[in-house]
Amino acid sequence: MARTQRARTDLHELIRKLDARCRARAAGLPDEARPPDSWTAVLFRVDRHFLLTPLEQIAEVLELPWEITRVPGTKPWLLGVANNRGTLLPIYDLASLITGGPPRSRKRLPDGAPERRREHVRSRERVLVVRQDDLPCGLVVSEAVGMRYIRNSDRVAGNVEGWGSIGRYVETAYRLDGQSLPVIELTALMADPLLNAALT
Repeated sequence: MARTQRARTDLHELIRKLDARCRARAAGLPDEARPPDSWTAVLFRVDRHFLLTPLEQIAEVLELPWEITRVPGTKPWLLGVANNRGTLLPIYDLASLITGGPPRSRKRLPDGAPERRREHVRSRERVLVVRQDDLPCGLVVSEAVGMRYIRNSDRVAGNVEGWGSIGRYVETAYRLDGQSLPVIELTALMADPLLNAALT
């Protein structure tokens, strides 16, 4: 028994030493995946427009939920609420907020077995869950393209215009793949009283 206990203690000590050695060697190494003097963004599409937002503002990216419960008496761009792992998630249509028009209609599949639902190919629409202190909110976008490293030197000088009601959340733009893409502050957008006053 004592021998087994001693062997276990030796193994734990060996693991601790290996961990300390690895941490010491890795401490001075740069992050090779991320270019120097850059920041991390999420690239997404709303209709035919591509936008960037800082990664730290996004908690997660979800598929569009099958079940979204409409809330009576709310503006059209508030699509409703959905159950996200036991938490009610308000879901907004970002395209409708940008254009001021009604959200596009989305077909609901008839009730059936999950296997049958999985056979249907969903659109590329995704829900960006925006980090907030109180209740997280979801924004439906046409496509979540992925994470990108943006060099600070690629910032575009001058004002960014042409974004209608969300223009005040777009303070700058960066060049990416030959395009000038606006950076939208989603946390500021979600904190706007316009969104908090959904009741008509």
